[in-house]
Amino acid sequence: MVKRFRLVLAVGLLLLLTGCFSQSVDELYAPPKAPDDYLKLDEKINEMLNSGGEYAAPLTGELTQKVQLQDLDGDGGQEAIAFFRVSSDERQLKICIYRQQEENYELAAMIESAGTAINVVGYQDLDGVPGKEIIVGWQQSDKLYSLAAYSIHNDQVLELMRTEYTDFQVCDLDMDGINEIVVIHTGTAENGNRAELYDYREGVMELDSAAPLSRGITGLSEDGVRSGLLQDGVPAVFVDSLYASTGGYSSGDSLFAFNSTVHSEDGNITDIFAWKNGKLQNITLNSVTGESDGTIRWYTAVSAKDINNDGILELPDPYALTDPNSLSIAVNFWAIRWLQYDSSGEAELVFTTYYNERDKWYFILPESWEGKITVSRNDVAGGERAVIFSYWEEGGETDPLPFLVIYALSGDNRFMRANMAGRFRLLPDDADSDTIYAARLLQCDWDCGLDEEGVKANFALITNEWSYET
Repeated sequence: MVKRFRLVLAVGLLLLLTGCFSQSVDELYAPPKAPDDYLKLDEKINEMLNSGGEYAAPLTGELTQKVQLQDLDGDGGQEAIAFFRVSSDERQLKICIYRQQEENYELAAMIESAGTAINVVGYQDLDGVPGKEIIVGWQQSDKLYSLAAYSIHNDQVLELMRTEYTDFQVCDLDMDGINEIVVIHTGTAENGNRAELYDYREGVMELDSAAPLSRGITGLSEDGVRSGLLQDGVPAVFVDSLYASTGGYSSGDSLFAFNSTVHSEDGNITDIFAWKNGKLQNITLNSVTGESDGTIRWYTAVSAKDINNDGILELPDPYALTDPNSLSIAVNFWAIRWLQYDSSGEAELVFTTYYNERDKWYFILPESWEGKITVSRNDVAGGERAVIFSYWEEGGETDPLPFLVIYALSGDNRFMRANMAGRFRLLPDDADSDTIYAARLLQCDWDCGLDEEGVKANFALITNEWSYET
């Protein structure tokens, strides 16, 4: 109970800090009076604001508050970190670190840089010493970003590294108990698209090793750099990039080759980086083609995730479900094979799903269904959206035979619709939900191999997740 109270208190103080320094006249009457020590901090921050500074909070990432609390020196007390821009200075961007001294706050250290904005900030242990280092992505111009890491010891700022970057990830790849920084570079000269690993040695973050990204990439996909575990428990960095076909990949190169008859000219490709044989390596890269060609996909609405919640990140490998009722070459429905990779770059199938991003659910497709089903939709007025699974083998002369319908039901009459004859609810605790999911097994000459309990077991909601962190 004590731990819970401390956590609530800490969260409350953080919310207080992030909200009390830019109040409008109306807002001044709403919150309760801040404790005296935070009023002292407010006074110190106002010194910077009154001398020509303005707030310049980080633009991206999870930490975008203009004032943040972190224990930088590992003494159990939190320092306050505030972000400013002073336009009249040559080094306009400033990160001020305030430490509490008895009842007052004092400016302990300041990090300065030229640039137009602070793009991102993070706090990680990089040197194995109690406390955290500050990792900052500085925006130098519209297209130029630099990444720097700083340690604060005895109120002295030491810059551990600085390099241009497109994106980065902090994790313990070599499993020595201390984090490294993996920096991703794209859009550089030929053969310059790469990942670099920086490791702490003798007071600085040194470039340890580098490995190439796939050729043919045109940039990173949104939230394309993640850390996660491989099948054998090895940590890795997954880099998902926009990809334009170079002709290096041919259908049938592997068990999970894409359907080359139906795809666009642009897709996604994922490179997986791990620590292997004493250096950073791209474990999925084909040395012949120069691409991680086993991870290319042309359906890009689905990205890597821990689909089965086992702590291992899976990559999607989509393939088109043929629609016999469509005359268009465009693909309307996809099945997703979910693959786990080991540290040798070998893939293993976890399971295959129909993944319904629109209605926020997925369904595990039994192996016996592969090559024998087609999918269609029937959305009707009144808040009923239905996905229909039908038996149909490609090349068959008969029409598809529907055998299973899954419903997403919303609106005031959703409970009535879920309990209509032949339907059964898929989730046991959805009474308070705005959407109810139900299903119905239809009479069909083909045995799908599932009863009501089997359908329930194979159904799951799509949920948000956090990436693995060391």
